[in-house]
Amino acid sequence: MHTIILNRLLQMVPVMIGISLITFAVISLSPGDPAEITLRATLGTESPPKEAIARLHEEMGLDDPWYISYMKWASRVLHGNLGYSYQTKRSTIEEIAYALPTTFELAFLSIIFSAATAIPLGILAALRQNGPLDHLCRLSSIISLSSPEYFVAIVFMLVGGIYLGIFPVAGTGGIEYFILPALTLSIGLSAVTMRIMRTSMIETLEQDYIRTARAKGLSRRIVIQRHALKNALIPVLIYMGTQFGWLFGGAVIIESMFALPGLGRLLVESVSSMDIMVVQGCILTFAAIIVLINLGVDLAQLYLDPSIRDQGE
Repeated sequence: MHTIILNRLLQMVPVMIGISLITFAVISLSPGDPAEITLRATLGTESPPKEAIARLHEEMGLDDPWYISYMKWASRVLHGNLGYSYQTKRSTIEEIAYALPTTFELAFLSIIFSAATAIPLGILAALRQNGPLDHLCRLSSIISLSSPEYFVAIVFMLVGGIYLGIFPVAGTGGIEYFILPALTLSIGLSAVTMRIMRTSMIETLEQDYIRTARAKGLSRRIVIQRHALKNALIPVLIYMGTQFGWLFGGAVIIESMFALPGLGRLLVESVSSMDIMVVQGCILTFAAIIVLINLGVDLAQLYLDPSIRDQGE
């Protein structure tokens, strides 16, 4: 078990190095002088002294070969220095720390909405295989997967926000501002989760130990609750865990449409204003979150499924 965990941790190292190289290229390929942009933010002037620019060029290694410059940049990042926002004059870490809780709350609510609808419907569809409910669930999942998020967001805005007037369609201030964006993000996730739940439950119900439990005279309800449900849920929980990280990517569009001040909206606004340091910080944060969540899912999978532990050892 410890060997497997150590291998998973070691596998993260080349992934994070690759991500950092891509993120570093954002600065190298972007227009503008990173040293001048940083000094504008830190000194609060549009025309920083040329001597200061030259000194910062040397400190940041901008005149060095790219690999030397990358090493200096990576060293600053490891020490928690992601630079300053050109727009707000605040440090990039402060900008991300302010936006990150909003994105976490949005992703968490989306997972809750998805689990609350997809898991019960997937179980019912499996228990009534090829019945009217099963066909209805499969049809709804196809429609959900065929609907782009921006289209779903517009429909929710028109129906829930404007026509019914139940939820606000933009801004922040309370949990009610997260309902429509979280529902929008959860639609696609719910469709896939429901299909995985249905397939997993059908396969579990065909296992020998389920037949044995039935042969002992246990009721259908007890067989499902005590024996089938736990094993059928494992692939569903693993899938939802991996998708929690990818919800942060989906938040880039949804937060902008619903004017939520999260990490996705911060990234979009920073790209529009060429705020390079913040763009770089957001990309690094997104990547680190996804990598850490995937590591957590791998460890949870090892804990829940002994057969994977045995294969790894």
